[in-house]
Amino acid sequence: MHANKAVREERSCRLQMKKVTIQDIAAQMGLSRNTVAKALNGGLVSPQTKQAVVQKAWQMGYAKLDENLLEEVRSIHRKVNTGTILVLFNHMQSVFWTRALAGISSAVNDEGYRMQLHVVDENDKDGSETLRLIADDVKGIIFLCIFPIKFVKGVSRVKLPMTFFNTPVNAQEYIELGDIVNMEGFYSMNRLTNYIISQKGCQRLGYIGYAEGSRMIQARYLGFLNACNQNRIQLDAKIQYTHPLGQDSFSYAVVEEIINNMPYIPDAIVCEDDDVAKHVSLALLQRDAQAVKNTVITGFNNTLESDFFKNDIVTVDVRIEEMGRRLVKSVVDRVNNPTIDLAFHTLATYPRF
Repeated sequence: MHANKAVREERSCRLQMKKVTIQDIAAQMGLSRNTVAKALNGGLVSPQTKQAVVQKAWQMGYAKLDENLLEEVRSIHRKVNTGTILVLFNHMQSVFWTRALAGISSAVNDEGYRMQLHVVDENDKDGSETLRLIADDVKGIIFLCIFPIKFVKGVSRVKLPMTFFNTPVNAQEYIELGDIVNMEGFYSMNRLTNYIISQKGCQRLGYIGYAEGSRMIQARYLGFLNACNQNRIQLDAKIQYTHPLGQDSFSYAVVEEIINNMPYIPDAIVCEDDDVAKHVSLALLQRDAQAVKNTVITGFNNTLESDFFKNDIVTVDVRIEEMGRRLVKSVVDRVNNPTIDLAFHTLATYPRF
């Protein structure tokens, strides 16, 4: 009773200045009024959305906040920090990686840990420099990008739980060291390719994607090939690009060279992800402004900005923030249960037609 009275008094003090409405909370968070109302009244929303909305309502002094929900948020603020989760990274920033890191950061905080992000120097071949940065309170490591096995084995000497996002195609040595989280690609790319063949009438298909670059990209390529075989599409080898011309990735410069050297513009160009799809559309615009209007371009990850000039790129939606949260869950589960079996986790993806 005394605790409830204290909570009511605290809330009363917070409400002296202004009555906060659901619409106020929605405006602050960039959410719809309906979503906020569901989160505050037991409706169907994700746990992450519910927690964020309740926390914001508490911070703003929302008068009708249920006391049980309030105590739930207050308990989060009382969590004792239990250590650090180290995130190893080697990519330039992009929409995908920014959203992934946001999901990781949120989940790390929810679990009562701190996040330490370390961008690995390309000269740190055996992990020695990275090992020097690992503080005593680091409890687990997330490899957010693909690193050479020599580096991974070097870091593994600290004997901490490890989780990998994606791996090389030949990942036998990785699966002995930690959990692996991938995004489903075969079936999504298969459905996407079937769609552009059957619904868009495309018969001449080009492909741009590093098929041997990682397990995830290989799965997308195999899904593409399977759909072509199902529809008896004969692929022209001259417009299939499964290696980035001796580079590490399909940068704009690489894609521009590819587009300019294509003997003809195909009906559709299937790309490994949205970044490559964006490069393709820009390079096509430079080569032939009419071609970019007529050619179907596909991507993956659903990260294109709403103001990008070609807004009809067919893509696959990936719940990127949730993927980041699952990486944290994987490594924290292993921190808490060191003897559980190592595992592959494949997260669902959703074609957008």
